[in-house]
Amino acid sequence: MSQNLLLKFFPVPKFLLRLAVGLDISDQSIKFMELLNHGGKFKIGHLGEVSLPIGIIEGGEIKKPEEFRKILLELKAKWHFTNAFISLPDDHSYTFYLNLPLLKPEEIYGAIELQIEEYVPLPAPEIVFDYEVLSQNKQTDSLSVGVAAFPRNLIVGYQEVFARAGINLLAIETEGGALARALCDKEKNSNTVIVDLGKNHTTIFWVKAGTVIHAATVPIGGAAITHNLEKALDLDFAEAEKLKRTQGLLRSESNRAAFEAMIPVVAAICDEIERLTTFWLRQGEKEEIKLEQIVLTGGQSSLPGFVEYLSNNIGCPVVVGNPWTKVFPAGAVVKELPFNEALRYGIAIGLALRNFK
Repeated sequence: MSQNLLLKFFPVPKFLLRLAVGLDISDQSIKFMELLNHGGKFKIGHLGEVSLPIGIIEGGEIKKPEEFRKILLELKAKWHFTNAFISLPDDHSYTFYLNLPLLKPEEIYGAIELQIEEYVPLPAPEIVFDYEVLSQNKQTDSLSVGVAAFPRNLIVGYQEVFARAGINLLAIETEGGALARALCDKEKNSNTVIVDLGKNHTTIFWVKAGTVIHAATVPIGGAAITHNLEKALDLDFAEAEKLKRTQGLLRSESNRAAFEAMIPVVAAICDEIERLTTFWLRQGEKEEIKLEQIVLTGGQSSLPGFVEYLSNNIGCPVVVGNPWTKVFPAGAVVKELPFNEALRYGIAIGLALRNFK
């Protein structure tokens, strides 16, 4: 999905359309990624992460705009970027799938706008949305679209702060849109579920032909696994975190106690993935849908044994996604960012790839 939310409402002058950095903005941090292309080959430009003090952004909403502006100014001064693509946490976004009559391109936006209040609990004038046409069927005179929407005041809030920081905000999109760009092949009319396993929550996206059509967030993440290890095995945080990342769900006698401590959290995440995918499959029961695979990403997704556990319990192929798959050849070593760290940068990488559509 293009999800070029700002450009529909705040057109950018042509002279500003230069390479932009991808900024993955959450309540806790900003991760940034710049990709350069020389002679058809990618090169990493600036990359990094800055922490956000508690309370500046809450649930994706800017609570302290002046403090946020100062952080953006510091980033701009240090890394010398003036154009940005950003993603926002999914707390306030709405992603859905619509079937419409076969319409002319200029009629689609209005048709979605007439129905959008059925899917977003806000009046239509208070909503900013974008869409992607997924398929057209001339035999049934119908087309299907994926839609992503945000509250207008949320979008305007970011646009104003970035403008006051002197950064050209070229586009805002959902986290799922950025991950789908990095991890999925838009040319294949396939159905993939992306599971973004983070520290405090897990976000699950259904991606059809490279476009997110469903999304949901589960308030369970890697921190809960670590906490269970601390409590059950009487470990401090560093010890529990190391055990989680090195042994994970490996089934061995020496790891039995750790496995039993972690499994309630992992099982809860697995149950939510299965529940949501089953629900989404039923929503599309008018057409035959096959889920090809589940792709794991996020900083907690490389937990040893997690792929095997999910695959065995959900009955679907599961892989850890490679966020570099569209940037560097398969198997390439990226010295600037080890693979386990790169899993945390999937959204920023997907945003940076917007420059090269």
